[in-house]
Amino acid sequence: MSDLKSILIVVSALGSGLVGGIFFAFSNFVMKALARVPPAQGVAAMQSINVVVLNRWFFAVFFGTAVCCLALAITSFVRWQKPGAGYLLAGSLLYLIGTILVTIACNVPLNDALAAVDPSNADAGRVWTNYLKNWTAWNHVRTIAALAAAALFIVGLCRAVSPFDFSRSNVSSPTMSTISPHKPEDWPRQFVEHFNAGDLDAVMSLYEPEARFVTRSGETLVGRDAIRKVLGGLIEAKTQFQSRVVRTAIVGDIAQLYTDFEGTRVDDAGKTIPVRNKAIEVLRRQSDGSWKLIMGDPNGRE
Repeated sequence: MSDLKSILIVVSALGSGLVGGIFFAFSNFVMKALARVPPAQGVAAMQSINVVVLNRWFFAVFFGTAVCCLALAITSFVRWQKPGAGYLLAGSLLYLIGTILVTIACNVPLNDALAAVDPSNADAGRVWTNYLKNWTAWNHVRTIAALAAAALFIVGLCRAVSPFDFSRSNVSSPTMSTISPHKPEDWPRQFVEHFNAGDLDAVMSLYEPEARFVTRSGETLVGRDAIRKVLGGLIEAKTQFQSRVVRTAIVGDIAQLYTDFEGTRVDDAGKTIPVRNKAIEVLRRQSDGSWKLIMGDPNGRE
């Protein structure tokens, strides 16, 4: 996941949570307090609130979050197969529709109507009673929408970082993606990270020059160039993987991994289909202490 997208998710979560908190305060005690004072005072107080709230800081949070949500909705829709995309799209739509649209279509017209009321007018009490009922009801809706959106953004962020629960066993330090794996168990995680990013050069750097690769048909490919063609085809098919190391056996400078890969790819008809492999990988420790693959069989345990 890119740094820009991570920033968008965090800003959207914080913004929607902050907006939801503001609206929660009105639903929970502000409107209840105003309902307890005489109608003329309640009308005057709410009119003042509706004027003061129109400031740059509130607009920055309210509409700035909407801009971030719109960007997230577009990217999540376009890259639907990415982990957490469904949560991010749902959260974005909740905020845009349940908070922004409800505010513009329901709460703002009520505010405009109240602004035209003379608090000292005899009819102000009736208008105030209807305003309290309708405005607060719609405020409940946008409160729930904003807070639910914040929760979905948090879940979406967690899923984007660790889409499958079983992948937690592979979590290592954030800097590991920039260096060669110094533990055999890190090899599948780095393979998946580079592969999902479409960085074929980085993927091939994890293989020894004369590495072997067993195809599903049983053919053994020799060397990086031959393996590169197969993996490049998978990347072109928009294949995305997650990995889980089931077992590791190390003898001296040789390690054997049993790894489960799970993900999706797009077939020639444009249909997304699931991909599952139970692989066997043999790695060798290099002179710099890193590990590279010397033999890989993606279907060795099937």
